[in-house]
Amino acid sequence: MREVDTLRSELAKTQAKANRERAQILLDMLDVLDSFQRVFANIEPREQAADRQARIWAGNFRTVRRTLENHLKERGVARIEAPEGKVVPGFHTILETREQLDMDDGTILEEVQKGYLYNGEVLRKSQVIVVKN
Repeated sequence: MREVDTLRSELAKTQAKANRERAQILLDMLDVLDSFQRVFANIEPREQAADRQARIWAGNFRTVRRTLENHLKERGVARIEAPEGKVVPGFHTILETREQLDMDDGTILEEVQKGYLYNGEVLRKSQVIVVKN
């Protein structure tokens, strides 16, 4: 019986370690996805003025980003959505509040960093700027 208990304990520890490692790998992949998003935020305003070859490269990088997004989705990673554009405790980290008299408190003005779920559980919270009057 002790040996069975020991094996169960070792199995639980091994599974917990594997889950932590999997989550870290997914977070690392999200860092790469964030980098792509920053690159495209800088490219898009200038893309029409770029030469043909630069536009082709930008298209190729978009294909790589979509491939990464598809791999994450296939592994159970999904973006955190804000229902009705409102902050949701546990899913969003409020970085800053701003006064906006024509909007309700808790309305998301800007998503600074996208948040993600892994198999329905929070992998990384969204970082947001919200209204507070």
